[in-house]
Formats: sequence, C-alpha cells, structure tokens
Amino acid sequence: MILFLDKDWCVTTRDKAVYTVFGVPDWVAEDIREYGTKYCCHRVVSGTSEKYGSIRCEGMRGARNFGVETYPCIDFHGREFVLNIGNIFDARLPLVCVRRRIGGSLDYNILVRNYRYMLDIARKAKCRGYCVFDEAGRMVVFGDDLLKVVDSWAMLMRNKSITLLSVLV
Repeated sequence: MILFLDKDWCVTTRDKAVYTVFGVPDWVAEDIREYGTKYCCHRVVSGTSEKYGSIRCEGMRGARNFGVETYPCIDFHGREFVLNIGNIFDARLPLVCVRRRIGGSLDYNILVRNYRYMLDIARKAKCRGYCVFDEAGRMVVFGDDLLKVVDSWAMLMRNKSITLLSVLV
C-alpha cells in the first residue's frame, strides 16, 4: 500500500502529497477507511548516515503503529536516492536499490560496487512499462503504473523475497 504524506509527514491525499511512502502494510488502509485513523510519520535515522533508517508511523486514538524501511538507491546519473524519503519522480531510471540484509545491517558498498552490473541488466531488459529485475536478471515486478510497481518492489524488499540488489527500469 502507498501512503501519501504532507509537509508535516501526516497522511493526506495524492494531490497534496509532499512525500510518498511505499510498502505500507495493507491493514493500514482498513484502519483509515473503517475508523478514520489519522497517521503521522517521522524518520528514524540509524547511525550517522541518511541512507540508513526507517519511517515510523503512529496512529491517533490508540491505533496500531507501523514502520517501513528506507532503501538506499543510485539512479542513472549515479546520484544517491533513498526510497521512501526521496521523490520517486526526481530519480532518473534505471534505479538500482539494495535491501537490508538479514539481521538489519546494510552494506552500502555492495550497492556501489555492483551498480554497473545492475545497469548492464537494465540495458538488456526487455520490458513494456516499468519493470524490476533482480541480480539474476529475472523480472520480479512489472506494470504500467510507476507508483504501483515501486510499491510492489518495496513489499518484496520488505519481505526479503527478492535478491539483495534489484533494478527498476
């Protein structure tokens, strides 16, 4: 599920959104729809780097809280981009991202070291619309709506059901 957040990091409509958060648990939509729960979020930075951390969201009126990960990425121009913080429309595709390792640690060097290899996979990719490929070159997500594809990609990374590196083309 996708959450659209305003400048104060609280849930808003898509047309008023400043931030877009991907990989949100599906039960959040039910809480918003059935109970009118208002969620506000904040960044939780892990260590000294902006590339590490998560987004923590808290519901009003005793609602359940949840969190989503941030995923370090590098775009086509080699610029750093953090999925779930940066504006996906500002990143130039292909976008190479790395998911967290089991145990919570993240080796950003893996992303930098394998960036060119993943760009080669992207160049060879045959895709209509938007697609996500894993390290082996297998297509794991595809579709015509960028936001839905990125949301599915974030869920795969969150559930660790995708290889460590993947690329969006």
